[in-house]
Amino acid sequence: MKQLNYISHLQRLFIFLLIFIQIFAPVAQATGSIVDDAPPVDESKPYIPVTADNLKDMTAQAAILIDARTGRILYEKNPDQKLMPASTTKMMTCILGLENAAGDDVVAVDKRAVGEDGSAIYLNEGDRIAMSELLQATMLASGNDGAAAVGYYIGQGSMEKFVEMMNDKAKSLGAVNTHFNNPHGLTDPNHYTTARDLAKIAAYCYQNPQFRKIVSTKEQQISWISPADRKDVYGSTNRLLWNYDDITGIKTGYTDAAGGCLVASAEKNGSSLIAVVLKTADSRARFTESRALLDFGFKQIASQQPVDTDKLTDTVYVHGGTVSEIAVKPAQDFTYPVMKHENAEDFTYQLNLTKNYVEAPCPAGTKVGTVDLLYHGTVIGSIDMVTAEDTAEGFNLIGFLHELFFS
Repeated sequence: MKQLNYISHLQRLFIFLLIFIQIFAPVAQATGSIVDDAPPVDESKPYIPVTADNLKDMTAQAAILIDARTGRILYEKNPDQKLMPASTTKMMTCILGLENAAGDDVVAVDKRAVGEDGSAIYLNEGDRIAMSELLQATMLASGNDGAAAVGYYIGQGSMEKFVEMMNDKAKSLGAVNTHFNNPHGLTDPNHYTTARDLAKIAAYCYQNPQFRKIVSTKEQQISWISPADRKDVYGSTNRLLWNYDDITGIKTGYTDAAGGCLVASAEKNGSSLIAVVLKTADSRARFTESRALLDFGFKQIASQQPVDTDKLTDTVYVHGGTVSEIAVKPAQDFTYPVMKHENAEDFTYQLNLTKNYVEAPCPAGTKVGTVDLLYHGTVIGSIDMVTAEDTAEGFNLIGFLHELFFS
């Protein structure tokens, strides 16, 4: 009888624990460890790590390696094949959050963001959190609920509006074979990209100092505004941050449909590279194959050639402004990689202004074209050309006449 009572007590305790877990699991978060957005690897399967010397053995269905500054392609494999990006999608979600909200904006979590499938930061309806904290947690833990919360906030309650912003941004960056249908990358037949497009998006995001800080963070404690006592520690899903000295980011991705995905950035000896792998054999291969790509690039680069951007300036007309012309220049100082088999003398530059005028008012930094990098006369990379200063709205006779006769 005593043994039966003992078993009965154990059964009741077990039932109580199950109920407790069901009630509190949605708000619980493991701390102090690396989380991941992929299932564990079957270690029983043979796997020969790919290195810089045997890239042909990569399992990635598509891959690309570029110079982060100019976009020059150093290696590619099926770069324009349309594939699912999984959580690498969150690069676009993050940059739109950075560009369309202040870091101290308070995000009241939309109930529609709660309970998204897959990896999560365990948001609850009514949570209030600063945008900077939300973006960091989302990118560290690859939280699908966090990405949705960002989307609803930036889209002013409309996910359709936010997705439209994502696609408009992609198009403006030249990612012409990309279509987003959600902010997180969960499987959707109308949600796809290419290795080339993801590299373009990553290179753009990488220019943003806040983005670089977010994606280079290994681990951070995140604090909520409400509930005020909630503080969770999230570790990055990008394991290269923990075992590759030159890594600087950026974002992992995995779904059964997308396979292993990774966009990885690294800097070494003055060179800055971005590698993209899509649909690797498993979640382990995305790390080894990205590392192999980066190692390949660093081994092939002989030097970084500096560019005198003062010699790459021009002017464009201004319509409706207080001045008739405005100076344009490269968006940033830059260098370009010279490979071991190349001579620096074989590189040239060419200004390619897609606009010969701008409409006032026009802020500094408005894109008006590119300065193209050519090797033996072939364009291999480019840097944006932008307006050098703000232009106020007003009247100028020369600008007016140009608009009247040449527009």
